[in-house]
Amino acid sequence: MKFTVQSPFKTQFNNMKDVIVFDDIIPPVYQNWLIDCIKNPDLKWMIKDNAISDLFLGDPRNGYCAFHYLFECEQGELSTLCNAFMPLALQFRDKLKAEALLRMRVNHVPAWCSSIIQLPHVDSYVQNSWNVVYYIDNSNGDTIIYNERTQDPQQYVELVKQDKFTEMTRVSPKKGRAVAFKGDLFHSSTTPVGTWRPVVNINLADAMPKDPRLAYNPNDVQN
Repeated sequence: MKFTVQSPFKTQFNNMKDVIVFDDIIPPVYQNWLIDCIKNPDLKWMIKDNAISDLFLGDPRNGYCAFHYLFECEQGELSTLCNAFMPLALQFRDKLKAEALLRMRVNHVPAWCSSIIQLPHVDSYVQNSWNVVYYIDNSNGDTIIYNERTQDPQQYVELVKQDKFTEMTRVSPKKGRAVAFKGDLFHSSTTPVGTWRPVVNINLADAMPKDPRLAYNPNDVQN
């Protein structure tokens, strides 16, 4: 999905920072409404016990998560809630100069007894792409962004097996906050303690990829 028919932007990806944090990216009334939306008892969730990758099923960091899928570029809208979250996605159109919406979903991790850094991963192999994590509610469980990066499936596997990641920065969850970081950067979530951790995961790029399989779940795409 493109946000406009003709992109008004020239590619400025290389001139932008790797990581950008936005506080109160949307008004409080909209923040509260999104919380009400995902608390709907009739909302359907997809449960995954190995939420990050099917390639590392024995890794204890490949943890549990519940997903509500809103949009994927191959299929379009996947939920009646998609339009409720679209104004949030549009906030990043001008801020990130990104015209193509690749994927949008709600991720929900319940309270855990301890804080565990999850498996480092990348979200896509799309050139000039961005990952956005929007924190729906106050929580804990930092998003950790590493210096290592890749857009190659084979190198992804090698780097995860080597497990020598170095931390670039970390961002703490806060209601109304969003962090955007370039799509080739490895990152991890951290399990929350004593509270839930609901986020919206949005993947965008300056153009649609020729192979839409690269736009999401890339950890299962092998050349």
